[in-house]
Amino acid sequence: MKKILLSLILAIGVSQANVFSQTSCTGGASNCDLIGISNVVVQITNTNPISATQCEVTFNVSFDLSSNNGNKDIFIHSWLSADYPSYFPCTPGAQPAPTNTQLGMAVNQAGKSFLDIGLDNASAQRGGVGVTVNIPIKTSYSDDNTVVLTSPSNSPGMAAFKIFQGGTIDRVTINNSKVIINTACTSTIVVRTDVWSKNGTGGPAQCWIAGITQYFNDPSISGFRNCATPARQYTLGINTVDPVAKNVTYKVYIDMNDNGSLEPLTDELAFTSGTISISSSTGYSSGGFLTLPSPYSDTQPYSEKGYLILVEGTTLSNNVLKYFPAPSGCFILPADLISFNAIRNNSNVLLKWQTSNEQNNRGFAVERNNGNNVWREVAFIPTQAAGGNSSSLRSYQYIDANDSKFITQYRIRQVDIDNRSKYTQVRSIRGLDQSGGIIVYPNPTTDGKVNVVFEEANSIRNISLIDMSGRTLKQIVGISSNSIVLDNLNPGMYTLRVIVPATGEQTIQKIVVNKR
Repeated sequence: MKKILLSLILAIGVSQANVFSQTSCTGGASNCDLIGISNVVVQITNTNPISATQCEVTFNVSFDLSSNNGNKDIFIHSWLSADYPSYFPCTPGAQPAPTNTQLGMAVNQAGKSFLDIGLDNASAQRGGVGVTVNIPIKTSYSDDNTVVLTSPSNSPGMAAFKIFQGGTIDRVTINNSKVIINTACTSTIVVRTDVWSKNGTGGPAQCWIAGITQYFNDPSISGFRNCATPARQYTLGINTVDPVAKNVTYKVYIDMNDNGSLEPLTDELAFTSGTISISSSTGYSSGGFLTLPSPYSDTQPYSEKGYLILVEGTTLSNNVLKYFPAPSGCFILPADLISFNAIRNNSNVLLKWQTSNEQNNRGFAVERNNGNNVWREVAFIPTQAAGGNSSSLRSYQYIDANDSKFITQYRIRQVDIDNRSKYTQVRSIRGLDQSGGIIVYPNPTTDGKVNVVFEEANSIRNISLIDMSGRTLKQIVGISSNSIVLDNLNPGMYTLRVIVPATGEQTIQKIVVNKR
C-alpha cells in the first residue's frame, strides 16, 4: 500500500503548525500501511480575516510519499477540535467512507469539516527522476455528492503534482489551497484530521489514521527584508505558545526562481543557524538586522532574490516555511550611490545619478524594461574616476529616446573592473502622453497583482489599501521608490490612498480585481 503522510493535516494551519501533543490511531485492513513521513513543508501564502469569527487561509504543502501499487485515492479531512466526529475506529477491518453527516456541504459550514481534499493518485503515473507529474484533484466526492471538496472550483489556481526523487520516493506538492475556518485568524487553533485511502471509486475506506491533533498559529515566524546597503539584511523572530521548551534551527534559502516556494534542488542554501531553544516564555529574536555571508547578501543574482526561512526541529510535526520577498523595486547598489532619477521630457527620458565614492568601478550599464519583463542594456557609461576609484562627488546622465505610450522601467547596473555588478532601484516612467498623478496597471487585474507608479518627483510616500467595507488591509510607510507592487488581492474593489507626509498631499485611486 502507499505510505501516506501521517500529519498531512498540518497543511491547513492558519499559520505554521506544531504538535504539542498528538493522539491518533490507525485502522483498516490488515495490510494497511499508513505511516508518518518526515520532510513536510507548509507555507501560508495568505491569511485574510473575513470577520471576527471567520478566517480565510491560502496555503501550499509539500511532503514525501513512498509508494507501491495501492491507495489509488487519497482523502484528507480536517475539523476544528470541538467539531471532530470521531468517525474512524481504532480497529482492523474496512469502514464505509464518511458522508455529509461528518463532512461539510459548503466551504464554511459551521460544525463540519473545513477541509476536504481528494487526490486521484492512480491517474498520476510516475515519470523519470526529476520529472513533474500532475496529480488530478477530485472536484466531486463519489461517496456523497452533497459534500463539497476543496478543489480548483472553489480554490482558484489550486494544483497538485509529484516529482520522482529516486528509489520509491515521490515529492508531492499541493499549491494554492484555500479554506475558510470558523474562528478568528489571530487565535491558536486546535484541529483534528483524518487521512484515509481506498483502492478505487466505490470501495470502502481501507486504511486510515484518525484523530491527529494539532495546534495552529504556532510556532510563528516574523521578520522582513530591507533595502540596506551595501549588503542586504533581514530581521527574524521565532515564537511559540507552547510552555514546553523545544529546540529548533533555521535555514535561509535564496529563492532563485522567484516563486515564493521552497525547491531544494533549485533554491540555494545561504545560511544554517545553530540550535535555538524556544518556549512560550522565551522566544527567539535576531535583536536587529542580520546579514547573510558573501556572496549571498551583496552579489548578483542573489541580492535581488527573496529569502525563504525554513524552521526545523525534531519536536515539530512539520518544517515551517516563511517567505521574505525582496522589497519591491529595491535593488542594492554600493553605498557610494546617493541618487538615481528618471524624468520624461516629451519623447526623451533623462536619467541622472550621482556617486560620492567609487572603488574598482568600470562604469554603469543603463537597462530598460518596456513592460514585457525583459531587461535590455541600452547604453554603457564609463566611470569618470581615474582607475575606477574616487572619493569625490561625481554626476552622470544619459538621455534615452523613448516614445513608448506605455510604462517603461529603468535601472542602472554598476559594473566593477572584475565584472561583479549590482543594481540601483527601479524607476518607472509613464508612457508618452500618459497623465495623472498615479498610474495603476493592469487595472482591472485578474491575478490579484497590480503595479503602482507614482509621479516622477522624488518624494517619500505612505500608502493605505482599503476594501469596500472600509477596512485597511495594507499600510506601507516611507516608500522612496516611485513604483511598488501590490499582490495577493482577492476579487473586489479597493481604494488606494497615497499621502506625501512632507506636503500633506493626498491622492486616491480605485483598483478593481476580477475573478480569473
